[in-house]
Amino acid sequence: MTHAHNPSEMLKRYRAALIGSVATVGLLVGSAAYAQEGPRGSELPKQLGAEATSELEDNPVILSAPEPDARRIYVTDPAHFAVTTQHFTVDGNTGKVLGMVDGGFLANPFASSDGSFFGIASTVYSRVAKGQRDDYIEVYDSKSHEVIADIDIPESRFLVGTYPWMTTLTPDSKSLLFYQFTPSPQVGLVDIENKKFVRMLDVPDCYHIFPSGNDTFFMHCRSGTMAKVTFDKEGKVDVKETEVFRGEDEFLINTPAFSLKAGQIVWPTYEGKIFLIDISSGEAKFGQHFDVFTEDEKKDNWRVGGWLPVAYHRGKNEIYLLGDQRAKWTHKYSSRFAFVHDAKTGKRIRRIDFGRDIDSIAVSQDDNPQLYALSTGEKTLYILDAETGKEQHTVPQLGHGPQVIIAHDN
Repeated sequence: MTHAHNPSEMLKRYRAALIGSVATVGLLVGSAAYAQEGPRGSELPKQLGAEATSELEDNPVILSAPEPDARRIYVTDPAHFAVTTQHFTVDGNTGKVLGMVDGGFLANPFASSDGSFFGIASTVYSRVAKGQRDDYIEVYDSKSHEVIADIDIPESRFLVGTYPWMTTLTPDSKSLLFYQFTPSPQVGLVDIENKKFVRMLDVPDCYHIFPSGNDTFFMHCRSGTMAKVTFDKEGKVDVKETEVFRGEDEFLINTPAFSLKAGQIVWPTYEGKIFLIDISSGEAKFGQHFDVFTEDEKKDNWRVGGWLPVAYHRGKNEIYLLGDQRAKWTHKYSSRFAFVHDAKTGKRIRRIDFGRDIDSIAVSQDDNPQLYALSTGEKTLYILDAETGKEQHTVPQLGHGPQVIIAHDN
């Protein structure tokens, strides 16, 4: 049996709740008064906890992060194409968030190889999501997280899902290169050391930026070649294309792994074939490609999947690739497994089962590396021993939809 609500009774309850709330506020205000002004002739009520009666902190302290090492990582949350983004600094040794900075629309993170600074290529608008566009490069001290450079650039930065190799530093970390798609393909040159934009460099209809020197970088072209781009201080550009290294029906993932120090590009296809490109000599040398999945695994629909699905450890010469059983053309979907292969022989070393869906991976470059596994859906970074797959730390609550991991290449 149901009963109708009595309006008079409901009003009485509302008034009682309101009086109780006011009394609670009064108690808190009174406690603050006791803490600041003393007992006024009477002892403090014993039922008040230490927090309610403690002195207020008048001098807050801003802490500095520890010295960056090979296990310092940065996690970027594009927030599913939101116009404001978050970028978290994480200490892999402890699994602690050391700090965070804000960015604009589809911001591209970068970090110096020596760990001294990190930064963001960002875009904002005068009316939040519309109005006048403003592109800029912001550089932060890696310990204090204070801005050490704020550099205006032309409003031409390529706004696309956050791909790491659309914005990158030169090997000496003194210059930054960013990609422009329209009105014509160009690469912007920024002087980080002197905190100024330099010029736009004309490039062919090619994509990604892989520096091999402080005045040279490689790009991937539609024809299946790599373009070697050399530039001088006056902006003169020389372009040479390599031989074709992949077939027309071999579709490359948009987010390859690249070690600036090793000069090694590790580029998987949608189906799990690995192409190796060594640019350490200043020329592109194509290694022997290999398949991650066996013929039986291919028949069972094992394929690559994830936003950043591949990582490379230069010391051990190991490749990590996210994969799972999935339908064709689902290469952006998350995966539960990582397949670890020797880059020289192509031989499988081990397989790691995360036990959950992972979107992006990275690996630290120390002798006992950590494997970083980022779940966009769970908004959580999992830190594992790269050898055993044993979980070491869990870092939750990383924004709305974290996708990108940047590790120091030191």
